[in-house]
Amino acid sequence: MNRINRRQFLVTAVLSALGVACTPSPQQSAPVTNTATRVVALEWEYVEDLLALGVQPVGVADIPGYQQFVQIEPTLAETVVDVGTRQEPSLEAIAQLQPDLILGVELRHEPIYDTLSAIAPTLLFNPYPAAEESTQLERMQQTFLEIADAVNRRPQGEAVLNQMQETFNQAANQLQESNLATRQFLLGQFVPGVPQLRLFTNDAMAVQILSQIGLQNAWIGEFDRFGFNPVWVEALPSVEEANFLYIAETKNTHFKQLQKNPVWQNLQFVQENRLYPIGEDTWVFGGPLSAQVLIENVVSAF
Repeated sequence: MNRINRRQFLVTAVLSALGVACTPSPQQSAPVTNTATRVVALEWEYVEDLLALGVQPVGVADIPGYQQFVQIEPTLAETVVDVGTRQEPSLEAIAQLQPDLILGVELRHEPIYDTLSAIAPTLLFNPYPAAEESTQLERMQQTFLEIADAVNRRPQGEAVLNQMQETFNQAANQLQESNLATRQFLLGQFVPGVPQLRLFTNDAMAVQILSQIGLQNAWIGEFDRFGFNPVWVEALPSVEEANFLYIAETKNTHFKQLQKNPVWQNLQFVQENRLYPIGEDTWVFGGPLSAQVLIENVVSAF
């Protein structure tokens, strides 16, 4: 079967499959029997993982969004094809790329697992484990090595994780020597269009990363699978003695309005100027390279 006919066959098969209901498979992975070289990534974390391993994906969901929020090197090649949104990727576009591996996330892609796996072996991951299973940081590293195995780059994967740990160790030493870890911290995120502030809990990978460098989170909050609690300003006086690390776009209107709020203005960390912006493009839901960027931004903020 030549390349053109094979492409037509795949597209036809996918479109036919769309006419039947897709039920999630209990085994959320298809066997990867050969080293994958043509990989489609439907979640940004796995795009980053591939790039960290030296593999350019052939297709990525929502390339503009990835380029806006995930600030790592290396960057995506111009030849990478956008295959639609992360929530609703284009199955036809994926099939046309003739991938030999598809990477997705359970919370978005479980309903279309059968159709994806009809196109190519498909691995779906869950970056948000239940509290008793593992931490988000542990899960991120496990997933990274699984992807490294799938593209036959285990040594490179282990080297990336070793470098990440070395970054953690260096930052811990730097903060200890400068006595910056004496106060607890809050990690907040102001999201465009959302009036509430996200405060990250100990369940969040970002907080788990910061604990690796000797910092202690002041916000206990309630368990949330994503690792953050949406709160109003009235929740902050109980933790006002902490240092406030935050992620916010400079033009975020809700953050600007908050700065005029009397409750905000009277907080200890505001009055004592213990506000530490760590970059509006800091990505806290990524892989090993984003983890290093987070650490570097936090150390630079102090």
